[in-house]
Amino acid sequence: MIHIVTDSTAQLTPAEIKENNITVVPLQVILDGKTYRDNIDMTRQEFSEHLATDDEFPKTSQPSIGQFVETYKALAKPGDSIVSVHIGSVLSGTAQAAQMAAQQVDVPVEVLDSGLTDRGLAFVVLQAAKLAKTMGDAKAIVGKLTDYMKKITLTCFVNSLDYFAKGGRAKRAIGFVSSILKLKLELTMPNGKLEVTHKARGEKGMQKLLKNVVDTIVADTHVTQVGLSYVDSHTDTDAIEKTLKEKRPDIHVLNRLTSPVIMTHVGPAGLAVIYV
Repeated sequence: MIHIVTDSTAQLTPAEIKENNITVVPLQVILDGKTYRDNIDMTRQEFSEHLATDDEFPKTSQPSIGQFVETYKALAKPGDSIVSVHIGSVLSGTAQAAQMAAQQVDVPVEVLDSGLTDRGLAFVVLQAAKLAKTMGDAKAIVGKLTDYMKKITLTCFVNSLDYFAKGGRAKRAIGFVSSILKLKLELTMPNGKLEVTHKARGEKGMQKLLKNVVDTIVADTHVTQVGLSYVDSHTDTDAIEKTLKEKRPDIHVLNRLTSPVIMTHVGPAGLAVIYV
């Protein structure tokens, strides 16, 4: 049997986790000196409200190597193997911790840095679960997932890079745009890299960027799934969902609050449009 493991930044619904027998290892969020397990110790809505009112920047922490070792050992049975798919390394050291843990257990573990997060990571995880039902070779599954990842587009819209800049990894990736922190920005993650693709001033400029992405999705007949994730306000994601249902009713859309860890990176008013 091939087991599928991921981390809590994957935008998976409880039903998807249960139906596909996916094991989720939580990251942690540190808020006001207290550590919370992502998606477990505090609801997404509660964390979103804290983020909007708390003056102190929250911090995040990746799972320890020991957590992954325990997870892999708990799943392991003779003849089993594991495919462990995680948040892109530009945002977190989670995949690296998983890789180090894989070297400390007897069960075969294939670790994949998705180069993505949120619903983009979820798309890869769900594809892994689908492949595991018919394939018995974990390495072969990872090979197919690597090709599948190239089809996924993740676009994130933020009002400020303040929150991204607080994270060491993201700061190194996008620190060069620190002088434009007051602009509304469009970020993408091509090939696992974090890039600023467009800048806009004011709400009108932001709406133009959003429209361009939606128009691209509507015109691309290959798109079958769209993830809409937001930090607090769902006004924009609701509008996008409405447009897609009218113009592309064949597309499956998930419109949902993102995880506390992703909220911490993106900050208030952030949202993402992810499609494949």
